[in-house]
Amino acid sequence: MRIRSRNRLPATVVPALRLLPRERVLAWAADDLGRWYVGTDLAIHLPTADAGYRRLGWEDVQRADWDRETERLAIVEVADWGDPEPANEFEVAEPGRLLELIRERVTNSVVCTLYARVRGSAGLSVIGRRSPLRDSPVRWSYVLSPGLDPSHPAVAEIAAQTLEQARREVEGL
Repeated sequence: MRIRSRNRLPATVVPALRLLPRERVLAWAADDLGRWYVGTDLAIHLPTADAGYRRLGWEDVQRADWDRETERLAIVEVADWGDPEPANEFEVAEPGRLLELIRERVTNSVVCTLYARVRGSAGLSVIGRRSPLRDSPVRWSYVLSPGLDPSHPAVAEIAAQTLEQARREVEGL
């Protein structure tokens, strides 16, 4: 099923994306500057400063946040342990089907989520994601409760133990 926004995707955008063989465009949205954000069955393609596109596989997207009041869509990338999550924010009046596609594809990329309590009600989640092509290893990431310091030895130890347990669960699939 093809998902579309109300705007038509200009014919010049698709060749600039450099799609993989059989990769299909499913949804798109334009920001207020006329830049196009294009979702396919395999990735989200984000415009770059040089008028090209950067491909971000669904397994590399942590989440999408939409703020209706400011009309800002943030696509948050998976980050390595202890690194801040890069966010690609843009203003778009109507994200429409693109937001739906992002959420659907990001959810479908998750093969494992494992939560571990660290102290009190604070904890961390280890999340394993896989490319829709299933041609690469599982990509592991972490989500920490606010206030947890990834450089604290106890937090790092619990994260390592939880990652090992998650890996064992995925290997059993």
